[in-house]
Amino acid sequence: MSNPSSSSPPNSNSNPNTHTNPSPSRLQQKISQMRLTIAPIVHVESGQPPPHFPSTMLELFLLTEDQLDAMAHYYSQTGTPSAQTYMYPQTMDWNRPMLCNPSNTTTIPNTSSSSSSTSNTIQRRDRETIEDDLRLTDYERLKVKMRMFARFIGMRGAETPLWEYERQVDILRRRIERSVAEEENRMERKGYRGPPRMS
Repeated sequence: MSNPSSSSPPNSNSNPNTHTNPSPSRLQQKISQMRLTIAPIVHVESGQPPPHFPSTMLELFLLTEDQLDAMAHYYSQTGTPSAQTYMYPQTMDWNRPMLCNPSNTTTIPNTSSSSSSTSNTIQRRDRETIEDDLRLTDYERLKVKMRMFARFIGMRGAETPLWEYERQVDILRRRIERSVAEEENRMERKGYRGPPRMS
């Protein structure tokens, strides 16, 4: 069995939105890397890997965000940390706000008396809705989660790349600017008392 730690990580210091065409020799090397097998990380209690655990590097690259989220949950890396969270060589830090998928919704029955005769439901975001320029793109979020999972299973070279740091700083800056602008607008509206009264 090949050691996945000797292969290239699923992310690099380059921006994930930038693509290059590899030369034939590099392509052959990449194909060989995709065939490398990955030793599974088993659950601390059951001793079994999750159903979607990738057996090869190719399968790792083909994981979806839902599959990565499911495996993070399987290894107790989501929600409130528990004793099992820290029983693995690495943690995933899956609870960071930047990793929130805004498309996740929860359906909650409306049990108020005013709608007792209907089956109305309330659609609520898993987290507060964030505008597109204040969050990672779907592709960026997938690449970050894939890199974090690769680090969790012991792959070398899965450290946080420069573009990811820069993206986090950019999002934080935009959020601060938006918060300041909203506060200024709120104060302006609060200070406006309407037209002067006629005597």
